[in-house]
Amino acid sequence: MASTTKGDIRNKLRRTHARDMDDLADSIVTLTDTQTISGVNTFSGANTHSDFIATADDKGLQIGTAGISGLAASLQTTGTIAIADDSVQVGKYCTVSADAQTLTLPAVVVGASFIIVNIAADGGALLTISPNANDQFLVDIAGAAGTDNKDIINTKATQLQYDYVHLIGLSAAGWLIHDIRGTWVDQG
Repeated sequence: MASTTKGDIRNKLRRTHARDMDDLADSIVTLTDTQTISGVNTFSGANTHSDFIATADDKGLQIGTAGISGLAASLQTTGTIAIADDSVQVGKYCTVSADAQTLTLPAVVVGASFIIVNIAADGGALLTISPNANDQFLVDIAGAAGTDNKDIINTKATQLQYDYVHLIGLSAAGWLIHDIRGTWVDQG
């Protein structure tokens, strides 16, 4: 059996797969030292290639005329939010734009759902979410068992526009923090 060298293999591949290799080489995008794309590039779909500016859409929220998943915004100020006016069940989510706001949740109704979004500019608004005095967040921000009447807080120093919390009434004892974005802390 004759021995085949690397050179022989390379030559045979060039002869049989030259077009495939050319196509592959032509399709590869290369980056320059400044990490910019060079060469001929084709993008499909609705792509915008400019300086990236984070928006609500980029952060997982779909704010705009359609709202979050088709929900309408309900601007909130300090006070108790209501299932009949501000919950996902009635097609709404809550927004807060002013600084130092405290929203109090109603007594837990199993299955009730609230999405609360801090829409203030980055570092612009402290937001406190307070359960009803007899309720709790079943698992707090730190991951421990909750305590009745202890708040969760989106701190002003770390707040970014579109930080949010999605709460669901899981049991008569309290609220489940279903989803959260941003830096939140437990009341001390």
